[in-house]
Amino acid sequence: MGFHLTDLGNEERIIFVNFWNWHPTVEILRRAGLLDEERLAELHVQISRTRVTKDEARVIARDLRENVLPSLPETARVLLDGSITTVPDDGTFYKSPEDSHKNYSAARRWLETFASFCETCDGFEVN
Repeated sequence: MGFHLTDLGNEERIIFVNFWNWHPTVEILRRAGLLDEERLAELHVQISRTRVTKDEARVIARDLRENVLPSLPETARVLLDGSITTVPDDGTFYKSPEDSHKNYSAARRWLETFASFCETCDGFEVN
């Protein structure tokens, strides 16, 4: 399960992201101040149909390319709290509330894919 990001200019162009990568991605956007709090909250909800404009998508791409990706080694992941780790994800599913944040991390490869999508889409809708 996860989220589908649909290009507003081409409904057949869709990228998929799982929950584990998407939630830290939204938190990256929050820390960068790129979207308002209401939409950020909606982005965490599956099938919210929240829209990001073409101009906003370009700003997201630029921020990822200039401020996030340069500091991430190839094997790095951005954790839910914004910290960076190069420790590989071992697939452990953390069930306890105090450890559940360990389930979430945005992999560099995903962030590169998302940045590329944002550079070329006509905005997107989250489903």
